[in-house]
Amino acid sequence: MTTKRNTHLFKERITLSDYDKLADELCTAIDEGEEALKVLLLGTAEPELYADKGNFQDGQHDRCNGLALAKRNFTEKRICKCLYYFNSGHAKKCGKCSFPNRYRISGTYTIADYEVPACYYGSGIGEIDLVIAGDEVLYATEVKPPKDEFDPQDPGNQESILRMISEIMTYTLGYEPGKYKKAIAFFEDTKQAEEYAHMTPAVKKLIEKADITVFRFEKAGPKEYKICKL
Repeated sequence: MTTKRNTHLFKERITLSDYDKLADELCTAIDEGEEALKVLLLGTAEPELYADKGNFQDGQHDRCNGLALAKRNFTEKRICKCLYYFNSGHAKKCGKCSFPNRYRISGTYTIADYEVPACYYGSGIGEIDLVIAGDEVLYATEVKPPKDEFDPQDPGNQESILRMISEIMTYTLGYEPGKYKKAIAFFEDTKQAEEYAHMTPAVKKLIEKADITVFRFEKAGPKEYKICKL
């Protein structure tokens, strides 16, 4: 069953033909303040609160039971879940899991949590993929996965940098100042890495105005990545 897109959300309106125009719209809303951002990103000035719908708490993720053999699922959510548990001290059954893409994380930055709900609730409003810790800061991070190394036909994730920025701005909107710093992260040799290397002036301006930190997962060895700030 397919899910109908919520076209009230800014992230669902992004097209290549309007790309720089939409980046400029986001810059204008940032200048106008949080109420303008609510209307632009969420399509309403009075969004519902997640706190009225769910009961997520920090530290709630503490156990992974692996993935059944029939459910390999190379998805963004699966990658983030594995990155978190495989690099944590929490209980996990990696040896019995059917998901083969498990990566050791090395370097200064670590993964503190995954799938943290947005402040606001509604159709199409997702979750913060990863919380990356470092620099005495918690980075709320939108992540796009690498190509599936076990599937030579995998074209890789095709979503744009502007989509990533609008997603993390949507999911962090409403959180108290200082709880999270907004960030995006992608892997080497991906569509996102290529776009970032040749991004338009409008997107570069948006990254600066929105105060978005950019991370790249760089190969540090077999099945090992280092999180690098760009």
